[in-house]
Amino acid sequence: MPTVDSLPIEQKVAFRRKSVQVMRDLFDLSALMVSVEDYQKAKDNFFSPAQKIWFMFGGTIKRLEPGLGNQIESHINAINPLLDQAAPNRALTASLDELKRLMASAVTISDAKL
Repeated sequence: MPTVDSLPIEQKVAFRRKSVQVMRDLFDLSALMVSVEDYQKAKDNFFSPAQKIWFMFGGTIKRLEPGLGNQIESHINAINPLLDQAAPNRALTASLDELKRLMASAVTISDAKL
């Protein structure tokens, strides 16, 4: 089975682009779970997998748009411990809303520049 490193550049670009889109969708689903107060599912099923994708592909966003990449990372780091609380505060919802907005920009930048 080929690894990402062994793929032609066009396929690498497509894989990265799709991964950024999936990450955005997972953060959106995490926000949806928070809105229905299912914090554990928000973290385990959606936020944590999106965070893992960020660890793999966040560097691409940081390279393309350093300010945006740093903002996204800051929100990810702020949200993660909030999801562990029994009753997260409004800061969680505000941070998730801002992360969703930032990720929409990241997808646009990724699609345009990758």
